[in-house]
Amino acid sequence: MDKYNIDPTLIYGMDESGFPTGDPHTERVIGRRGTKVQHKQTEGDRENTTVLVTICADGTSLCSTIIFKGKNFMTKWNDNNPLQAS
Repeated sequence: MDKYNIDPTLIYGMDESGFPTGDPHTERVIGRRGTKVQHKQTEGDRENTTVLVTICADGTSLCSTIIFKGKNFMTKWNDNNPLQAS
């Protein structure tokens, strides 16, 4: 920051965490005992709530952002979508 004269108020770090919501679902762990790699299998209809935390290099922080499952999708959100992402 000193070498390039970068103002600390211009540097932010962000982290996100997802939390499952609703009823607990059946969950299985598949793998051989004693191995480091295990595979977790869960039901596919699970919903997550995502929390975003953003802090600044000067020690300040922004309010946390919480993202819930949407109820509606406005078609105009997809108007400028050159890759046709959904």
